[in-house]
Amino acid sequence: MKRFYISFAGAAALAVYLCLSFAASAKNDVLVGELSLVSPHLVISQFQTAGGGGNPANDELIEIHNTSNANVDLNGYRLVYRSAGGTNDVTITAWTTSVVVPAGGYHLIVNSSYDGSVPGDTVFNSTTCSCALSASGGGLGIRFGEANTGVIIDSVGYGSATNAFIETAVTAAPPANSSQARVSNGCQDTDNNSADFSNVNPSAPKNASSTPNQCAGSGSTLLANGAASPSTVAPNVSTRLTVSVFPATSPPSTGIAVSGNLTNIGGSAVQQFFDDGTNGDVTPGDNVFSYSATIPNGTTGGPTSVNATASDAQARTANVTINITIDAPLEGENPLLLGNPSNATTNVANENNFLMNKAQYSLSYSRANATPNWVAWRLDSSWIGSASRQDDYRPDPALPSGWYQVQDNDYSGSGYDRGHMCPSGDRTRSIPDNSATFLMTNFIPQLGANNQGPWNDFEIYLRSLAGAGNEIYIFSGGHGNAGTIAQGRIVVPQVTWKVALVLPNGNNDLSRVNKTTRTIAIIVPNQPPVSNTAPWRNFRTTVKAVEALTGFDFFSNVPKNTQQIIERKRDYQ
Repeated sequence: MKRFYISFAGAAALAVYLCLSFAASAKNDVLVGELSLVSPHLVISQFQTAGGGGNPANDELIEIHNTSNANVDLNGYRLVYRSAGGTNDVTITAWTTSVVVPAGGYHLIVNSSYDGSVPGDTVFNSTTCSCALSASGGGLGIRFGEANTGVIIDSVGYGSATNAFIETAVTAAPPANSSQARVSNGCQDTDNNSADFSNVNPSAPKNASSTPNQCAGSGSTLLANGAASPSTVAPNVSTRLTVSVFPATSPPSTGIAVSGNLTNIGGSAVQQFFDDGTNGDVTPGDNVFSYSATIPNGTTGGPTSVNATASDAQARTANVTINITIDAPLEGENPLLLGNPSNATTNVANENNFLMNKAQYSLSYSRANATPNWVAWRLDSSWIGSASRQDDYRPDPALPSGWYQVQDNDYSGSGYDRGHMCPSGDRTRSIPDNSATFLMTNFIPQLGANNQGPWNDFEIYLRSLAGAGNEIYIFSGGHGNAGTIAQGRIVVPQVTWKVALVLPNGNNDLSRVNKTTRTIAIIVPNQPPVSNTAPWRNFRTTVKAVEALTGFDFFSNVPKNTQQIIERKRDYQ
């Protein structure tokens, strides 16, 4: 869009990316009064990242302290590690059976190479779990639930960490054979890693046999954490909202209930959450209150939140904010601004022209063909960055329930490539953006000589136009039936086609399209013989020719006279 918008879009994209990272790594603990954001009971109270002995790099320990005056069962919790600049958890250990840490007690997790004199209560092998702790920087977290999506109970970032469970500011990376230990005998928790930890040299870990130390003041407050799984969700898809409640013990909580305000995602302002095995709840009576919410079609993309309140019969409350990212076009990024070529809709009954909007692209899906009819996206230089190619081919969970979800291996041995419609190379601004291009609804069976030859060359050319200060509205797809793959589930198109409209960066795009606006169209055979060295320009045609082939009406929102002129021109640049 306009130059101001290009700057704004970059900032918005960064904000969304940071929101994704925050949702995956930051604590959502919300308490009451002056205890805001502290952990409810379990804290990381000491850690060592390297030592001496025969394998110094893996001489590692992590000590957990139960600061409360009630026993805590580790079953369902996990200890995770994240590299200094990483965005994904690596599980060090996950407890799947009952392991009780008594009130004020400790639990020591050690690497199998640990050579300290205090025995570990849980032993992990850093080679097996690929979770060796960096001596220079990283982050540790205690989660309740799954890696990356479970509620973060406590976390600590150290050393050079920039995106690894940091609470306010990092603590130092401990020198070899020493540790960073939580002050006040493991009790101080102000959610500032820098202030809450100090160096202990040599390390002095505690384990389950150590004398318990209950921290003053715990037990009288109701605590709660919130999470969404998945935390990034597309319209027409459900996410499980959970609020984990940690009852007060002095006096004990009774009559616990949770209510949420779901108006930001099209729901009720007073929505009950459930702990009875219904409405998305997994385990009845575990004080994890849940609600399965479906994001309405047409919801604008970007970060949003759900506020919830936990309460007990003793008139104590805890407020929770659950962060969610809606996977739909952001403001100003609608690739269908110039028109919806097949009038695709989000009505599930419209199963062969079903509209799916994502933050990175939109598409019309054919259930009968198990491929997109077309995929549309907008390209400018703000979408091009340094994110690596993810290659995480996977089914699209946003397809309606009961529809066949194409699998990665459906293309194996077929003789056809998994042919991207919206290219991986057009979405390198962030890892989530690139990953989205590997959803199987973005692919058609494509002849290798086509996909790796003129098709790829045209993609590179359009990116060069974006780099030269243009924004481009692009549609691509396949047409015809050259047989099927995957036991007849996926139709192979006879040809592939692509249509592009090129504008200089600016604003008010629809109003700026005029009779001199450049359009480029190609139709490439998807059956032999096709040379992978053939220039893409050999396959140029007109937009009108692609419309005659497909029956689609491109750029239908452009005034008719202008539309007719630009669609009849064959590009010769």
